Amino acid sequence: MTLLLHASDVEDLIDPLDAIEITTEVAREQAEGTAIHMPQFGGAHTARGRLVRLVGGGLMQLGRLGFRMGGDGSVCVLYDTNSTKMLAIVGYPFSNLRVGASMALAARCLAQPDARTIGLLGSGRNALSILQCLKVVRPIERVNVFSPTSDHREKFAREATAALGIPVTAHDTPRPVIAEADIIVTATSSDDPVVTLKDVRPGVHVTSMGHQHEIDASLYVGADQFVALSRHQEVEDAAPRAEYERRPSPMQSLLANGTLKPESIIDLGEIVTGRVPPRNGPSDITLYRDSRGGVHDAGLANRAYERARELGRGTEFDFR
Repeated sequence: MTLLLHASDVEDLIDPLDAIEITTEVAREQAEGTAIHMPQFGGAHTARGRLVRLVGGGLMQLGRLGFRMGGDGSVCVLYDTNSTKMLAIVGYPFSNLRVGASMALAARCLAQPDARTIGLLGSGRNALSILQCLKVVRPIERVNVFSPTSDHREKFAREATAALGIPVTAHDTPRPVIAEADIIVTATSSDDPVVTLKDVRPGVHVTSMGHQHEIDASLYVGADQFVALSRHQEVEDAAPRAEYERRPSPMQSLLANGTLKPESIIDLGEIVTGRVPPRNGPSDITLYRDSRGGVHDAGLANRAYERARELGRGTEFDFR
């Protein structure tokens, strides 16, 4: 029997601390070589319409394989890797939380222990979850935010101040947001870089979840340590896609001309397991890229499924 779970059945079952714990477990599996990545598909506009995004993979130690599809109103389909049975179809409300947990785990490893100020570039749907998760791992006292639309950033600042219980201040230029930050968060859909190496003070941690275009080439190659949720996915995401590529991202160009070597990108799991030490000294600039989901979605969906079963939620369905 397959358990059908509406998003409302599971949305209260995972909080930021849980999500960071799950992300840590999945990162360890990646480092152990027991996580299997499914090639990403879709998520972009083409001449024939928009492609639905599909990501997923397997966690062989956990015994689960899953894939997530869609944007708003996405679902995750979860399988048992031993029996190959479909365990659940889960309405998936955790996309924003997954991003926040990924960036928080990276900040736990790479940001200065006393980081207190966040500079946020972008105020879209992921922004609040990112701040909530970062606040779990660092003693954050204030946030400065810039996004291009005045009404949007002002509204976000008010709502985030209320949700986080710390001052969140909107600015009409990115300069003070970047200049005062201990952690710079880029969460944009920009076609152009929003932060460069020369913008970043020594000791600052930069964490990015938008398109690869939002980080300047100088930062990709000039950071003391460049870490990704998945090196494989970052390199794959930089590969040319002629049908719908807007233009080459800085990372794509750097990889193509050999300036950036794939092996120089560190998997987050290697930091988590201690295989590679973090570069978080007082003058080190670190860069982190969230790799836009996959096996981590399967991990979150599995935790939601297991807790929902314990609570007797959802509807069992036989497809045969």
